[in-house]
Amino acid sequence: MGHEFTVSETNILDFKPDYTKDKLFINTFQNKSLLNLAREYENAYKMYKEIISKDYILYYHDKNNSRFCKRGLFEKLWVRKDLIKQGELFYSIDEQIENKETILQRKKLLVIFSCMPRPEDYDSSLTADRCFTPFFKSIARSLVKDVIIMRIMDLNLSHGSHYINTYNYPNMEDDVKAAIEIVSSQYNIEKEDILLYGVSKGGTGALYHGSKNDYKVVAVDPIISLEEYNDNNDEHFLVGLRKVDLIEDINSFLLESKQTKFVIGNENVKFNYKKIMELNDKVEKVILKDEKITHHNEVSRNCVPEQLTLLNMLLSETINVTFGKELMLL
Repeated sequence: MGHEFTVSETNILDFKPDYTKDKLFINTFQNKSLLNLAREYENAYKMYKEIISKDYILYYHDKNNSRFCKRGLFEKLWVRKDLIKQGELFYSIDEQIENKETILQRKKLLVIFSCMPRPEDYDSSLTADRCFTPFFKSIARSLVKDVIIMRIMDLNLSHGSHYINTYNYPNMEDDVKAAIEIVSSQYNIEKEDILLYGVSKGGTGALYHGSKNDYKVVAVDPIISLEEYNDNNDEHFLVGLRKVDLIEDINSFLLESKQTKFVIGNENVKFNYKKIMELNDKVEKVILKDEKITHHNEVSRNCVPEQLTLLNMLLSETINVTFGKELMLL
């Protein structure tokens, strides 16, 4: 038998949720979810922030009801079978493609941290659209052989916490570390054969955890500081719930770094570029020369060849390139 969820029902006009219940159903009296309304109205924003701060996550909106579930009970909610749980974290392992395995090489692990949602799904009421965005699903075809691909979900708050501890989920970073260690152990993968990769908030996760635990990294325009997003009407709904700037922590972690780390950016994305340039010289900074890039969400799609070049170089046993710590311009 499935879990019998307890439910609290309320509405936006007489907002009285019972936070002892497993689920909250919030009647918005319209097709728009409470998340959608939070973008438009201050009162709705306050309700939404209160709910997520209590560790509930929006998972569906139907018949005027925005439905939230306690984060710790999502394993009871999922119907998909591909998710594996470690602590309070979920991840999946891609099926290996035919002809992509050998018996002569070591296994490698590519850990992909999910990026921000696509524009059409940005404020979707479906949790997976916001917190486990499908990213580069066909990447295995463009990689060297013998690579296990692990994808980590950013299941936290509204659109995730960029894989960083929050007040409601203070052990997320420990769960990420443990999940990577468990998968690498299962496949007998050595630490030097583990590569963390991500774009945008996924780049945050790759850079932060790669620095903290000293793995190889390819991070594309990572969100190192929330300052710009917090100032933009709390775009990621993280104000007051997570540390704002990660640069000091990352640079501190990097002092002990031995594994190669690449961060890709573009000077036209001024705020993120400024933060990238504050990283210490343990990071190889790849600054793209491309005037067509004018916004954060344009960086990744305009440098796919560069990303694949770096990924394959770091995953290959036969390509060995040494870089200095100077600024690189591609």
